[in-house]
This record gives sequence, structure tokens and C-alpha cells, in this order.
Amino acid sequence: MKTFTRILVLLAGIAMICLGIWFVFHPGISLLSFTFFIGILMLVVGVFQIFSYFSNRGGQKVSGWILAEGILSVLLGILLLADQLEGTVTLVLVFGMWVLFAGIMRTIGAFAAKGENVQGWGWILALGILGIILGFISLFNPIVGAIGIVILVGTFFIVQGINCIATFFFVGKVK
Repeated sequence: MKTFTRILVLLAGIAMICLGIWFVFHPGISLLSFTFFIGILMLVVGVFQIFSYFSNRGGQKVSGWILAEGILSVLLGILLLADQLEGTVTLVLVFGMWVLFAGIMRTIGAFAAKGENVQGWGWILALGILGIILGFISLFNPIVGAIGIVILVGTFFIVQGINCIATFFFVGKVK
């Protein structure tokens, strides 16, 4: 990797760590800005999915679910952007439902793993039950869900920043 690229990776890592720390210590504005970013992302992805559906329809058989997902993504993106406060509440509720659903699926998977004599199925079950509990807490106490989102995103940025800095040092030693 060229020196200039390595320096960019290092700077990106430092910026991500700073952003992650800022996210964790400024949860209100972080959540609003995250909602805005997700709204833009959903709008762009939805437009691309709709475009993809219509551009690929003639040459190959394309599922109508791609079009439905694209329309739903555009509508949710517009909702998140139109009223950021309501969009943030919606985002927190969707996050809670996602955690709840993932916990239910993990719990079901744990019992399937138990039936197959997979070792460690108890850990999967524990994580599933924890997900169910956290999902219910997020749904019935949106402030806790909002804090969960902010901590999750902040932690992600910090970990990715550390990864970039490690890449800077590791790539410098490889020849």
C-alpha cells in the first residue's frame, strides 16, 4: 500500500474513533443525524432497487419483491427525512422490533441446535433470550432503545477506527 493511502487509512481511523466517542457522549444530536443519514440511505437504495427492477425486467425474470422493497425503502426514507423527530421515534421502534425478532429467531435456532446435539446451544439460547428481553425493553421504553442505537453505532465507529489504525501499522510492515 502506498504511503499516501496508508496515511489516509490512519486519518480515517482517527476520525472514526473521534466520531464514535462523539456519538456516545452526544446521544440526542447523534440519533437525529443518524436518522437523517439512514433516511438518505433508504431513499437512495429504494430508488436504485426500483430502477433495477425496471431495467432488468426485460432481459431476465425479476421478482416483484425487489420493486416492493424499493417502494417501501423510498417511503420509509421519505418518512425519516420529512419529520426527523417522528423519524427517530420510528427508527427506535424498528430497532426494538429487529432486536426482538432476532432474539426470537436465535432462541428457535438454539432449540434446533439442541436437537442436532450442537455444543454451545445454551449460549445461543442465552443470547436469544437476552435479545427478546432487550427488544421488549426497547419497544416499551424508547429512550433505552435510542441509547442502545447510539451506543451500538458509536461502538461500531470506534472498533472500525481501531481496525483502520491497526491496518496502518500492519500494512507498513508487510513487504
